[in-house]
Amino acid sequence: MKKLLLSVAILASGFQQLSAQCVIGPACTTGTIGYCAVPSENTALPNGTAGTAYSTDINFTIATSLMGGIITLTDATISAVNGLPSGLTYSTNPANGNFPGGASACLNISGTPTVAGIYTVAVNFDINTSMGPTNQTLNWGLLINLATGITSVNKSAQVIIAPNPASNELSIATANHFSNIQIIDALGKTVLSQHVNYTNQTTIDISTLSKGVYFIQLNEGDKLITKKFIKE
Repeated sequence: MKKLLLSVAILASGFQQLSAQCVIGPACTTGTIGYCAVPSENTALPNGTAGTAYSTDINFTIATSLMGGIITLTDATISAVNGLPSGLTYSTNPANGNFPGGASACLNISGTPTVAGIYTVAVNFDINTSMGPTNQTLNWGLLINLATGITSVNKSAQVIIAPNPASNELSIATANHFSNIQIIDALGKTVLSQHVNYTNQTTIDISTLSKGVYFIQLNEGDKLITKKFIKE
């Protein structure tokens, strides 16, 4: 009976590990750089919330060769993932993170984040080629919002940003007065910072920003609110 129970426990553990694996999606187009990812690198992953379970997948594909076949890509290994918020971990499929040239793999990020903020998730690859080993790092942005009911901005506070998407100017109207506004790109880098002299309505010139996903943060002391917008 003990042996039977042990066998059942081992099988159950195996099924749990299997169910936790991400599912490898269709191959993406590697183009001339020899690799691709879904979602694309240098974009934002789905937002999370502190104290709430989170899970998202990233799929990768590598080519068989580069430069018209001059360089052969033997295999790649997902060797490390850095910059994850506290409470989040990762797993890969295949489990060892290794996949051959011409194939795909996936990475699952999951857990319950504990600290709100904007993070840069960096995925490192070790790649074996006919010219020798090399490495590559791909980056994504990840916004973890403050937990519902714990936000440092009053619940009744409202922030309206328009238009969204925007191309030249972004208008901001708030229920509270804020002293500073920051615009942060998908990788967590502050690309614009402006003092607004405790106003509750202002307009920001965003014409010089590149197209993509951004986050706007308004703060006054320990009060903070974050909104996402798209620059087109």
